[in-house]
Amino acid sequence: MNTKNMLNIEIRSKILEYSLIIEKAINDLLKYNLGLFVPNDNTRLFSNKGQISLQNKIDLLNDFGVLTKEEKLNFELLMIIRNKFMHDLECNSFQTLFAQLDNGIVNRFKKHLDEGGLISKEGDCLNACINLAIKNLKIIEKKMELQIMTNRKKVELFEIQNKQIDYYSDFTYELLKGITNVITKTRSNNPEVVSFKNELLKILEESSQKLDSETQTNIYENFLNSEVDLNSIFGIRKQNEN
Repeated sequence: MNTKNMLNIEIRSKILEYSLIIEKAINDLLKYNLGLFVPNDNTRLFSNKGQISLQNKIDLLNDFGVLTKEEKLNFELLMIIRNKFMHDLECNSFQTLFAQLDNGIVNRFKKHLDEGGLISKEGDCLNACINLAIKNLKIIEKKMELQIMTNRKKVELFEIQNKQIDYYSDFTYELLKGITNVITKTRSNNPEVVSFKNELLKILEESSQKLDSETQTNIYENFLNSEVDLNSIFGIRKQNEN
């Protein structure tokens, strides 16, 4: 058997290719859920030079409730296959791989075979491995879409609150203006009416000044600039670019 067959480069390269794509996607999903919006993938743990293992990342997503137990098992199954082909020189075929795994793991792998596919055929097993990888990528895509929808709902909540604030501010201004106009048009020399009108105008003027001083045109500016508030409400932590 020549060196190429011993190494089985085709299988190893294809598994490595999908594994690298999935690990990058897992990094993005994990950072998104942690609120680590960092340019150029500049994080200590989740960059190409990060020290956290793929297993740790999968465990974190499971602990956060992002991945279900079944989804976690699918990622771990691919990770087991990747580790065997990448780190064990003697593991040069799926048949060699299966001989090293327990029946439970092999049976889980069988679920990803195409209809009519055989566990005894290397080509069918490679296709099953690709099916598993694609399924994992679709899981990540679905989780990202869900997180994006959740963030959009938060933005919509802010927009609704701002509209309500604008409405009540405008309503109050118009109410004060309307009452003031009615009072100033009142023509009476009756001392009691004059006194009542002046007192009412004073109250309206004080209310208008108070409304002017306490109305914020950008109510969320301080909130959005506060790392403490962002982290406590949304789990978002700002990062320095350097």
